[in-house]
Amino acid sequence: MPSSPRDAAVARPRHRWVVELLLVAVVVHSVVLALWLAPSSPLRDAAGDGRLASYVNPYFQQGRDVVGVGAERVDVSFSIRARVAPDGGGRSRATQWIDLTRLDDKAGRHDLTVGRVRLIARRLAANLDLALADLDEAQRAVVRGLTANELPSVVKVALEKAGGRPAAVQVFQAYDQMATQFTSLYAQSRWDGRVVQVQFRVGRRTVPPFAERGTASLDDVAVSHLSFGWRRTVRGPLEARETFDSYVKKR
Repeated sequence: MPSSPRDAAVARPRHRWVVELLLVAVVVHSVVLALWLAPSSPLRDAAGDGRLASYVNPYFQQGRDVVGVGAERVDVSFSIRARVAPDGGGRSRATQWIDLTRLDDKAGRHDLTVGRVRLIARRLAANLDLALADLDEAQRAVVRGLTANELPSVVKVALEKAGGRPAAVQVFQAYDQMATQFTSLYAQSRWDGRVVQVQFRVGRRTVPPFAERGTASLDDVAVSHLSFGWRRTVRGPLEARETFDSYVKKR
């Protein structure tokens, strides 16, 4: 039986109320996740790590097969280095590792409006970590053995032959390419000379065991690093290089 005009008039406000409630929930959810991922700041400190963790951890825990049974990943880092040859010629040398997430945290510690550019390194680390977790152990062994001479098409075939889902290979290679481009542009702005190859690594550390939390904090936990193989340098367009020149000088 068709509804009366009066019923339709009553339903519309109720529907609008549901939509508004959903929008509020989405906004709150986004703010909480943004604070959880953001570097240390007065705003994040006011929210409290405990409150943020009580919301985030039940839904976004790291898989057991990645960092150990029952362990939760709570911090990731992204470090880079490069092989640089002198402009006048000569043999290239490997630079020291630079932890970009630590530099970003330091730069934005007392900044209430941290620029999105200072979140790139941490997001790359988190995305690479999750993408690698979706590969099986044989595929991870392939990743650990990659060299700068191997083309992405060859790597794709090797990963798919090693097993696992083709979709997981595609996601991993997408983030691997993003990280290679980011590292290349940063390295060319950071070091003098000709950047021949670049390399990046992802670090992670987990909360101390419950029995030790009274005497140990996250800062006391050693970082476990996974280094990716050397990659060919991506030159990048002039506009991107100029943007990175400005970004690197401000760090």
